Amino acid sequence: MGRIFRVEQAAGRSVAELEARAGAPVSVERIKHAGRLVGVEPSVRLERDDVVLLVGRRAGLVGLAGQIGTELQSSEGMDVVTLSRDVAVTNPAYVGRGLAEIIVATAPEMKHGVFVASLHRAGQPVPLTPETRIENADVATLYGTESDVKRVAASAGTVIVPSDKTDFIFHGLGLAVGLLIGLLVVRIGEVPLTLGSGGGALLSGLLFGWYRGRNLAVGNMPIGTSTLLRDLGLAGFVAAVGLQSGQQAVTTVLQQGLSIFLIGVVVTLLPLLITMAVGRYILRYDNTAIFAGALSGSRSANPAFGEVLDKAGNSIPTTPFAITYALANVFLTLLGPLVVALA
Repeated sequence: MGRIFRVEQAAGRSVAELEARAGAPVSVERIKHAGRLVGVEPSVRLERDDVVLLVGRRAGLVGLAGQIGTELQSSEGMDVVTLSRDVAVTNPAYVGRGLAEIIVATAPEMKHGVFVASLHRAGQPVPLTPETRIENADVATLYGTESDVKRVAASAGTVIVPSDKTDFIFHGLGLAVGLLIGLLVVRIGEVPLTLGSGGGALLSGLLFGWYRGRNLAVGNMPIGTSTLLRDLGLAGFVAAVGLQSGQQAVTTVLQQGLSIFLIGVVVTLLPLLITMAVGRYILRYDNTAIFAGALSGSRSANPAFGEVLDKAGNSIPTTPFAITYALANVFLTLLGPLVVALA
């Protein structure tokens, strides 16, 4: 927020001294002396009846109000345009350091007039405390005047420009790479090993997602588009499985009776129940999102994974899902011919 004051008690103090007296970040953005604007520098001293515009956090402005002079509702030429920008922090000078350490090490002219409104990591908000450490590709929301924000953004990393357009080239390349990976077949003796189109797409998605996490200027996809594609993909997957296997399942039940259906239920549920018990009571997993992602991947259950993502509200379950999904498909490929041979 910004407030305008006529200098009275603060006469004789420099800009740097005035800003240092604030209990929270505050910067002097405009100074009008004898009816005309003058340059704002840390060493400039305020004179009586000067008009100053202060921008900063509310606590700091309230604390300074009684130390400056009379507050004015408006004054000609004292208006400024403020904006906020999301910046992916990639500068090694900031990555791996705490906020307090960064503030102390940054030159006053660099940080002047810019405020960190929020910080997000992997889409989740991170508390802003002096001890908070900045990680690579953290997204900081900077607030201030246009010139100040541009100066700091250029130093911190990459500006993320809001857009409702989808980067089809990036995502199309990811799909193509995934399909090519899925076509690869490695043979161990007579046993063919392949990830298939699903495993290849998953591996490609992890690779391209990792790259975009460090280069947020590419691969844009609005949340609405992402949600639509995911829901259509899951619905299409369920429909395809039902069309391919539904008639055969009905025929098998009619020929073999319900026993084979019940055996299938046991074979499906029993490994999951054992895995849940081992993870909860032996390995003592306490992160439900990670555990649920691993369980859905172990059964190659894409619809279940979609529900896990919805409940988690983030992409954290993706990593355990990818690992168990890949392992399940590899073991299925390996053990399938073996089971058939033994049978």
